[in-house]
Amino acid sequence: MGTMDILGAKISDMDMVETVCALAAYIDVGRREETDRLHHIVTLNAEILYRAQTEPKLMEVINNAALVTADGSGIVLAADKLCGQKIERVTGIDLMTELCRRSSSCGWKVYLLGAAPGVAEAAAQNLIEQYGTQVVGWHDGYFTPEEQAWVIGEINEKKPDILFVGLGAPRQEFWITENKSKLRVPLAIGVGGCFDVISGNLQRAPKAFQKMGIEWLWRLLKEPWRYKRMMALPKFVLLVNREARRKKMLAAENQPQPKKKVRGK
Repeated sequence: MGTMDILGAKISDMDMVETVCALAAYIDVGRREETDRLHHIVTLNAEILYRAQTEPKLMEVINNAALVTADGSGIVLAADKLCGQKIERVTGIDLMTELCRRSSSCGWKVYLLGAAPGVAEAAAQNLIEQYGTQVVGWHDGYFTPEEQAWVIGEINEKKPDILFVGLGAPRQEFWITENKSKLRVPLAIGVGGCFDVISGNLQRAPKAFQKMGIEWLWRLLKEPWRYKRMMALPKFVLLVNREARRKKMLAAENQPQPKKKVRGK
């Protein structure tokens, strides 16, 4: 597994197939060794990485994850400009869908945690009907601190192989990190608003938008109140361009200068 350093974050350069294989290995290790170690997977987009530039705790959570995927087109752009690598987007919803699609043949059990009441249940039913996913439980994201122990207890009792957490970023990343020692799950993945899409409550961007890497524009058109959050995207691009110029200047300065020829007497 290769990683790139993009603005201080260690991000995987693997494509979808390689990522799924890596996660399957994490699950196998967890089952075989019956270890309590939880592998935290972060699906990182430009908005959260930009926010992490001024939030050291968030950057620490990202870099302590077992694997960080390039969720958005902004990360793909940064990988090209800063690392010279052409990488594939591995979004939270595509990764979740692919894992659920394979879960039946692999025998993986799944638990859904997050979203509004009724959404996780609807998403679970659709996953069962569409892929035959073995969903062993679900719970909405509106639980109190007093109820949290019960929620974690139920997750552990159901013994899922994969815990999908849809509490929104970066809340879900902090929640997984804070409860790592309590959860008896091989794999936990923050998937943001994926339950809303899978349940049918929210329409995903058309394929054309997905291929062009501008799903953010579709979301903005559908949910214009998100414009303040979307302002992080152009700021991220400016930051990437500035860092690319800085790296180029450093490379030029460190390049050895040609030796001057000394004329013989």
